[in-house]
Amino acid sequence: MGRRRLIAETGAGQHGVATATAAALLGLEATVFMGERDIERQALNVFRMRMLGVEAEGGAGAARGRLGVLHGCRSLFLQDDDGQITQAHSIAAGLDYPGVGPEHAHLRDLGRARYVTVTDEEAVGAAVRLARTEGIVPALESAHALAWVIRAAGGGDLPAGSTVLMTLSGRGDKDVSTLKELL
Repeated sequence: MGRRRLIAETGAGQHGVATATAAALLGLEATVFMGERDIERQALNVFRMRMLGVEAEGGAGAARGRLGVLHGCRSLFLQDDDGQITQAHSIAAGLDYPGVGPEHAHLRDLGRARYVTVTDEEAVGAAVRLARTEGIVPALESAHALAWVIRAAGGGDLPAGSTVLMTLSGRGDKDVSTLKELL
């Protein structure tokens, strides 16, 4: 395509590492934008990006967001009463964003998707439970989904005897230092 530079945004760092890897393999320049707190929390991925020709630069939008514009995208975002974007918080860096993509906003508005939330404590508990029962340390982003499945199964939201297939989006090694601080 004749492009000489790649640009990416990441919270947890996996997208940035993938972009940096592709750039290194293709001999392209890459810039990865990453929040200051995420740089601290995801030091391993930041180091991996730096090792590859790249320097990192420094939510519940679907469930609680209102229509707004951020980064040139019209979608659902966490906002104050004046329409100013508010800061998101999640223990999982990849979920620490005040909005959601327009596709998810549209699916929510059509009623074709339902978005739920879990607390940081539930996500950490789910990560620990999976590690102890299956020997898998999930990324904290995936642990949020796992926490909901655990809650839904215990609360009757899933019919008895249901089979649930859940994919994990990444390994939890990037989150071990965060989990270590909390446990």
